[in-house]
Order: sequence, then structure tokens, then C-alpha cells
Amino acid sequence: MKKMLCSALVCFCVFRGFAEATPADDILAMVRSKLPNDPLTLTGTLKVRTPKGFTKSNLPIEMELDWGAEVPSAKYRIGAEALDITWHNDQPSYAFSNTADTPTSEILDTGITWADLSFSVLWWPNSRLIDEGKKINRDCYVVDVPVPESDHTMRLWIEKKMGMLLEIQTLDASQKEVRLMKIKSIKKLDGMWVAKDLEITNAKSGNKTTLQITDLQWKNPKATASAFDPSDSVNQLSIDLYQRLAADGDGNLFLSPYSISSALAMTYGGARGETAEQMEDTLYFGGQGATHPAFSHLRKTLNGIQGKGHVQLSVANSLWPQKDYTFLPDYLAMTKEFYGSTIEPVDYKADAEGTRQKINTWVEQQTNDRIKDLIPAGMLDRATRLVLANAIYFKGNWARQFKPTSTRTAPFHRTDGKTVDVPMMMQTADFRMAHTNDFQALELPYEGDDLSMLIVLPNKPDGLPAFEKSLTLELLDTLQFNEMETMVQLPKFKLESTFNLGTTLAAMGMPLAFSGQADFSGMTGKTDLSISEVVHKAFVEVNEEGTEAAAATAVGMRVTSMPPMFEANHPFLFLIRENSTGAILFIGRVTDPSK
Repeated sequence: MKKMLCSALVCFCVFRGFAEATPADDILAMVRSKLPNDPLTLTGTLKVRTPKGFTKSNLPIEMELDWGAEVPSAKYRIGAEALDITWHNDQPSYAFSNTADTPTSEILDTGITWADLSFSVLWWPNSRLIDEGKKINRDCYVVDVPVPESDHTMRLWIEKKMGMLLEIQTLDASQKEVRLMKIKSIKKLDGMWVAKDLEITNAKSGNKTTLQITDLQWKNPKATASAFDPSDSVNQLSIDLYQRLAADGDGNLFLSPYSISSALAMTYGGARGETAEQMEDTLYFGGQGATHPAFSHLRKTLNGIQGKGHVQLSVANSLWPQKDYTFLPDYLAMTKEFYGSTIEPVDYKADAEGTRQKINTWVEQQTNDRIKDLIPAGMLDRATRLVLANAIYFKGNWARQFKPTSTRTAPFHRTDGKTVDVPMMMQTADFRMAHTNDFQALELPYEGDDLSMLIVLPNKPDGLPAFEKSLTLELLDTLQFNEMETMVQLPKFKLESTFNLGTTLAAMGMPLAFSGQADFSGMTGKTDLSISEVVHKAFVEVNEEGTEAAAATAVGMRVTSMPPMFEANHPFLFLIRENSTGAILFIGRVTDPSK
């Protein structure tokens, strides 16, 4: 659960057409329960501006927050003023820095109140859910909270998905606005989302106060998190994507989660705000600072394998920006430094079709002509501003090859009960195998032992669909392999798959990236780009010598006495992975090798 200042990930029912106010104390209780338990300090600046925009005062601010203590407390210091708040049985007690128990500096003219700062509104009872609304293009619940010992009401806009307070209005008895406090931007500081910029407007004086949070420090520094591992990220995405795509049909299936993850990692480099947060959660990224160097190391590891001379394995990235559209130099430099991207400006406005063919030609060259027409006709148009592409190519011989003279025609039993005759390769040698009550797994290494194919064969001919539903990364990682003499029968097969993954990725948890509310301001400094398409194409051929596989992804942005037998004569899952990191480069299933 991600922690936020005065926010939470809250699950609500959807209400429509409020006939009368509904109790909402449980909403505030849920938000309150998600406040960070560890003590922290926030520092920043409070700027007071007159109605004409002149800066009247510029005061340092510090907040020491310890909501997880036995007696929760908050200490606020603004310039020379201070306020300490403690909560006993959910009731706030206030102690000011002066005997008058009121602010005495210029902040008195800002309209800001200590209650505004303390968020003690979260402890006030008798709240009412009165409506729904929108703030900064986000759906919100509107909750009224009566101010104790006052005829004023605090009206809160609580964002539905994150539970974050986006706006607070202070209303008098006649429902006239006295003060308005709204969050203008949020930022992740040291692992926690905070309201970075708040603006408070005094309806009477017209003065505006901007509260800018610049730093967060944990009182008890947290243990250093383990380094982000891009292989874990790719592998978890492999399982998530495979299961969703496998559920869409019962045919053969093949894809490269590494290619997809790499292309989207470059895209994520320009994401900001909640768009970046959704991509992190969905794609298992580790934050902007850790993700890109880690992917760079993995890319270099994979490209370095080819230098050993045993297999062909290459990874390439490219960016194709609109030539008269301004992209931030820092973003372009990031893709070059960490992803080795070539950057070639093009003109979608004048020749979208010619540009499409140019990008497709690059993909063909990078995949030894195995991936053709990655971007279909009509996908790019005058509104396209950027295409990010990744291509991966692999060709490797088995460490122990099958003899072509041993290949014979044999039946393959499909899930639907029908049988097809296919060329079945055969050999007996020492292989690593694992067994469970439901399936057996075989590891076939390639020359050099840097990569291997893992084949998972359900024990029942019709067992693949059930296995796919139960598939987890932990299941694969905890397999106990033993090397033994094994008689292997494996069909020859050739597969090619094409996917448009936009709808799938949005449903997996990153819809903002594909919407008009997308924030890719890290690319351009503006929020005028969104992902229009994520198209992926993959090819694999398995024969007696070994395996050839290729894939490409484009992200378009618009605005026993006998040896045991492993007989793969019915549907199975397979994956190709790099052995030192465990990264899954390709994953697929064979349900009918004859197709």
C-alpha cells in the first residue's frame, strides 16, 4: 500500500443522485488509518501574496508528524509561530507558541487557520457524504464536516481512487466560502506521496498563500530497500500478460515480455504524477531513479552474450520523434544513456505512411527479417508525435541437438480432444527435470549455457488451461530440478503472434497513460501526450538444431530401467530465459504445432 500525506487507497461504493446526505465518518476513518505510522518531518516555504500578486511574506515552514505514536502528534512551525497538536481518543488538543493561543505574525492575514494545517478535520465527527464532483480532472467524493464549536463547515473533495484530499472549502453558516485550500500538485518524496503545492485563498482579503513542500525526512531512517531487479520486473509482467492473453483464446501464443517491458520502460521515463505511479504498479518498475540504470545493465548483459560466440542475441531500441516537436533534452539523453536508443526525427505530418515503412524497415533489420510490418497501415497519422521501438533477436543451437534422422511423425493431442500428426523430434540424454503432481518441467540448454528453454507439460492432455490459471512466478522459481537421463520427444513448431496491447495494459492498471489525462510531461514539459498504441509482434521456430526467435514492440504516442520420458504430445507452455539473471525473454504455448 502506498502511503500518502492525508491520503489513502480507499475502496468506496459508487453513489449516484444523493437524495440526502449520507454519513461519511467511515471515509475519514479510512483515510486517517492510511497516514504513515513512522515519524517524519516535512519542510518548505509559505509565501503570502496580495491580491495583486506581490509577495507580502516568505516564511519557512516545518511539520513534524507522528501519527503512529501511542498519542499521535503534529508540530507546525511557520516563521516564529508554532503549534503543537496531540490527539487523545481522537480529540485534538492545541498548544500555541504564545499566551494568546492565536497566531500573531503576518500569517493572520492569509486566511490560513491552524486547523487547515493540522488536518484535524480528519478527526472531527458527524461528516456527511453529500455529492460527487471533479477536481483536477479526477472523480471525487464531496464530504461535509462540521467544525466543532463553530457554525462553519469544512467541505472536502476526496479523490475516489487514491483517497487524497484535493480541495478543502471552509463555509460559513450561510454556505458562503470563507477560505479555499486546494492541492495544485503532488510529488513523491523519499517513497511517500505528499501534497507538494497547496494554495489557500482568503475570500475576505483576497490574499493567496502558497505552501510549497520541498523536503521529507524520516525521523528513523528506513533500512535501505533492496536494489531494483529488472529481471523480477520483466518476469512478473511475463506472467501477468501471458495469463491475460491466454484467457482471450485457445490457440498458439508467443510473445517477448522483455521487449514489451523495455519499450514501456523508455515510455515510463517521461511519465509523471499518477500516470507514472500506475505504470510503476502495473509494470513492476522501481521508480525513475532505479529503473533505467537497471534496465541498462540488463540490456548490456544480454548484448554481451553474443560476444561469446555461442548464440546470436541482440537488443536494440529507437525513438522516432516528430521533427518540429520539442522533446526535453534530458528525456532524450536518458533514453540514449540507459537504453542505447538511436533517435531519428521524422515527419508524421507530411508523410505518416513513409515514416511507418521506415520504422518497420528498422525492425526488420534488427530481427534478421523475421518481424515484418510491425506497425500496420493506418496506425500512424498526422497526430502522431513519437514512436518508441524495441527489437530483440535470438538464434541459438541446442547444447545437445536432436538428430534429424530420429524425427518421425507422431500424434499430438489437442485440448479439444482432436489429434493432429506432427514431426516429433526425439533424443535420449541427460537433462534437468522437475516433477509435481500436476505437471513436469524440462530444461533444454542452448550452446554456451547462457540461455535455456523451459518446457512445462501438464500431466493431463487437457490440463494446460487449468495450469495457466494457477501459474505464478513463485511456482516456476521454486521448481526442484534433478539431472537424469531422459527420453525427450518434442514437436517441431513455428509460431508467430501479433498483439495490440493498449486495452490489455489499461485493464491491468495503467489506464491514465492511454487517456486524455495522461501526464508524460517528463518528455515535453507539457501534458499533451498520451499512448495511442502498443503493438507487439513475435516469431519463434524450434527445430532439431535449436531455436530462432525474434520480437519487436512499438509504443505510439499521440497527442526408471528405461529412462523417464518427457513426451510433449499435448499442449504445453514454454519460455526462453537468460540463466544468470533469470530474465524471461520469450514466453508462449503450443496448442497445435501443425498450425
